[in-house]
Amino acid sequence: MKIKIRLFRRYPKSFGRALLRQLLLSGCVFFTVATGFGQQTGMVKKVKLDVTQTTLSKVLDALDQQSEYSFNYIREDFDKMVVKDINIDNISLQDALQLLRKKAGIEYTVSGASVLFRKAAPVIVTPKKDPGKISGKIVDDENGQPVVGATIVIHGNTLLSDVEGEFVLALSNGSYTATVSFIGYGSKEVSDIPVKEDAITPLSITLKREKGQLSGIVVKSSARKESIAALFVKQKNAAGLSDGISAEQINATPDKHVGETLKRITGVSTNDNRKVVVRGIAERYNVAMLNGSTLPSTDIQERDFEFNLIPSNLVESIVVYKSATPDMPGFAGGLVQINTKSIPANNFTTISAGLSYNSRTQGKDFLGPQRGKYDYLGFDDGNRDHFPDHLVPLTDNYDPRKPDSQNKIKAAEVAAQNKRIGGTERLGTRVYQAMPSQNYQFSIGRNYSLSKNNIRSLGFVGSLSYRNTQSNDYIANMRRGNWSRQPSKMLDPEDVNTGNVYGFNTTWGVMLNCGFKTAKHQVSTYNLYTRIFDDRFTRIKGWTHEQPKGPDVAPIMEEDDRPKFSNLIQNKIAGEHQLGRFKLEWDATRTYLHTLEQDAFSSQLGYRSYANLLPVFQYGPQQASEPGYGNIHRDEYSYRERNLAADMSVAYNLKLGKTTHIFKTGFNILAKHATYNWVILPIVTVDGFTNKYSDMPIQEWGNHMTMENPLKDLFYNPGLVSISSFEGKSINRSAFFMFDSKVLPNLRLVGGMRAEYFRSDTLGNDASLLQDRNYKLYMDDSVRTWWLPSLNITYTPLKDFNVRASYSESVVRPGLMENARFARYNPSFGTILRSRGVLSTHVKNYDAKLEWFPGAGEILSVAYFYKYFDKPAEYYAYDPANTSKYDILITNSDWAKVRGWEFELRKNLEFLHPGISFLKDVYLSGNLTLQQSEVRARQKYIKNNSDGSDSVFFTYMKYPRALYGQVPVLYNLGMMYAGNRLGLSINYNHTGYKTFTTGDDPNFVEYERPRSQLDAQITYKLLKGKLEAKLNMSNLTDAPFRFFINDQSTLEYKTVPPGTETPEFSDRYQYKAGFSEKYEEGYAGSDGRPVGDRNSFTRYIGRTFSFTLSYHF
Repeated sequence: MKIKIRLFRRYPKSFGRALLRQLLLSGCVFFTVATGFGQQTGMVKKVKLDVTQTTLSKVLDALDQQSEYSFNYIREDFDKMVVKDINIDNISLQDALQLLRKKAGIEYTVSGASVLFRKAAPVIVTPKKDPGKISGKIVDDENGQPVVGATIVIHGNTLLSDVEGEFVLALSNGSYTATVSFIGYGSKEVSDIPVKEDAITPLSITLKREKGQLSGIVVKSSARKESIAALFVKQKNAAGLSDGISAEQINATPDKHVGETLKRITGVSTNDNRKVVVRGIAERYNVAMLNGSTLPSTDIQERDFEFNLIPSNLVESIVVYKSATPDMPGFAGGLVQINTKSIPANNFTTISAGLSYNSRTQGKDFLGPQRGKYDYLGFDDGNRDHFPDHLVPLTDNYDPRKPDSQNKIKAAEVAAQNKRIGGTERLGTRVYQAMPSQNYQFSIGRNYSLSKNNIRSLGFVGSLSYRNTQSNDYIANMRRGNWSRQPSKMLDPEDVNTGNVYGFNTTWGVMLNCGFKTAKHQVSTYNLYTRIFDDRFTRIKGWTHEQPKGPDVAPIMEEDDRPKFSNLIQNKIAGEHQLGRFKLEWDATRTYLHTLEQDAFSSQLGYRSYANLLPVFQYGPQQASEPGYGNIHRDEYSYRERNLAADMSVAYNLKLGKTTHIFKTGFNILAKHATYNWVILPIVTVDGFTNKYSDMPIQEWGNHMTMENPLKDLFYNPGLVSISSFEGKSINRSAFFMFDSKVLPNLRLVGGMRAEYFRSDTLGNDASLLQDRNYKLYMDDSVRTWWLPSLNITYTPLKDFNVRASYSESVVRPGLMENARFARYNPSFGTILRSRGVLSTHVKNYDAKLEWFPGAGEILSVAYFYKYFDKPAEYYAYDPANTSKYDILITNSDWAKVRGWEFELRKNLEFLHPGISFLKDVYLSGNLTLQQSEVRARQKYIKNNSDGSDSVFFTYMKYPRALYGQVPVLYNLGMMYAGNRLGLSINYNHTGYKTFTTGDDPNFVEYERPRSQLDAQITYKLLKGKLEAKLNMSNLTDAPFRFFINDQSTLEYKTVPPGTETPEFSDRYQYKAGFSEKYEEGYAGSDGRPVGDRNSFTRYIGRTFSFTLSYHF
């Protein structure tokens, strides 16, 4: 739905001014509405009453007749309570209720047009000797919202739930039964609640609304069932379609960070355990949010968030929303909401420590450049700081072949610049021994009650975690990009390109969340800091595409070291305020990301054979006349992004007869500003035809940069594009209106409209390669304002059974760096990665789902989805010169369609034999996603007109193909046993064929072969549950990541029909018998060369075993 109107008259000059204007306007509007509501309240109306020795119910009936409110209470309880004398003479209803509260010993809550009365809770007497605690929460079974003011009776103690539906009670050792009740709900009795000294028993209880009398049948349950059932309450009652995983489920996996956890969720897979793919839709179409605030893109050249930045042990829950509501930002695959640990209901202190072993890492040689003293701490010691300010490019300024009189800068100045850079002593590869990975965590939570029954409280949760991980991934096969595509002979075991990726990672995670809450107000702050030092050293040996293995062709070796320091800081303050029937929510967030690749080093080593000695690979400088990166260069890349965001919404709760309706409106602002600076320093010499420097250790090269002999010495040769930058900013402003209406007892409608304005400005956009300096990007995002409708329908024909349908529109915006002219060699692709300009993608989403919750914590569901993409962005293999040496670029296709099915099952095994107690603690789970896609690709051409202007036109491909990132099949299987002491879990994850990169030529389309991973965990609790031992086993089958390309040898010519205009690849070729798009190994041809699909890349990550001890104070 494209409507070219200007929702906002002009682009704001500053985010602060726009934010202030929006806050003042919204505040004034809300203050006016809230004040008007306050003036209309019946609490100021005068009432009269004079009674002696009568029941409390009759007193309330008399006041009810004089007020505008509806009084609700349990009559059979209040008939037994007697009021002796009370005289109310023309005072306000509020004063009258306060007087009655003191005389009769009752409590009341005003909720909209109703006043709810209940007996006051007695003072709770806490046992003196090391009591245990029950920490519980009461939620509405229909909508998942907390039940405020519910009465809980446990062992003679009566208490009330607070504004979040929570309660805490201290008790001595034993097994207890709780009875929970509230006006308008059925009562529930929960048995078998274990309490141990110095231990906390969590308990979540759901209450069902009663359609008849206020008090009725008491439903019986158990503590374990209730806690498991609460995990699915939010999913069952969510406005749209969603799936998720809780902290309890995360703890039952060996996952170290969120990137490893996400693939456990229905319809979700990951790339390299870092980037998320939802419903087979690539990472750039998903949105990552932390505590409700959008996270920045962490990959410089791609629009995505690397989820390995967030340790799993800081997470409370992860929810993946798959259908949108008007208050959500634009996404197409899924919105990944990460919630960190919340304000605690009780005090806790936990410490943990662990070690891990990898079968391909520990005990093996570990290669890499010189380390710094503080690498284990995640900080640089200055050893990599060799990129001073104000470096001078030498292009057009200095030619060593000319005398100083003919150059703009002299040789002595070049020597001085070489000296300022320095640091060649840290270059070159060292051999280390890999150490076991280690992790430590300290967590603390405190809750300070400021009133009886914890109605007003102040609390915080803090966590400090450290992890050091060392990995040695084995690359068994590399035939991508510039590497040779196929072995010369199929059975030649020496014709292989192999290598390793050595990873050294140190991660710090710091979290501090604080909050203050009362019965109707809550203010919270969320603070997260993550620092990662991630050094990935890649070393590959083999033959290139231009010089494949032959009798006189020697292999080469490539080394690429990328030490990256990342800092992610997010600070957020948020508030919730219940003002009568109005609910105000607001938040402001600042997110800052800084990634610094410091002294990244890339080199190509030549092969040299000496008589009677083993052959060696040697570093060698490039020719001074060659532009670009060269054979050997040192680089620094610094990316900074700052996001400022604000949200405010007002919801109004209205009850019409037996139906409830919520009307909500609000606005969002997200302003981004990013800078990217790079320095590329090739090491060159004029005398490039001798082996002088190849025979010399590279650490000594710095001694030969004095420029005393410019024709022989080495020097750093930064070019015109070597010291450059990118700067961009964007603003996304949106306003929305939505409704949440239960129009019938079993029919719920949630929908509305979102108006979204987006503008992106490029403030500086230098190229990083000479050939890109004159290249123009196509970035005509002319539609800046979009109107995006959505509607979610939930029909509940039977108890615990939902029929869902939804429609929504969304717009996925390009990342700031996706429209940069920066290009860089990517060792994983084996070639250059660049952009050709990316536009916004408009997506229409259709969903339908059937879900059944047969028992506590159980689910059976099936869903269908369909998505239409207008201008999807994809990664293309691109060979403009037709040299078979392709680059990878990101650009928009014409359209795409994705459709698929999702299935999920989670079942408790108690039904097999109710008499066997341990079956209550065993759960089986599984989910399956089936999907397919089709894309109409296009090629862009820019024509230079006679008047000097450019015009853009496209040619479109006739034959659809699969969407980039598409995964046709993926599933998870799991079994979990959670006993009082022993815990066991087994998880099996399978991902089918996946489109890795695409292109117009099948020889460039790369797929990932199916992969399955088996994980397991064993836990055991000792010392009355205070000490927990955990053994994790990951990737038990050492499953590799394998990629392939349908090779030219699997194709044969076919007759092109007469009259075919511009025949495409599919018009001219077809698969030979026995071959298809799927992987077929093939056979050796008559000349010995392979006939079959090309194995383009294979990587093994090894088996990992870790052991962790945790102690809970």
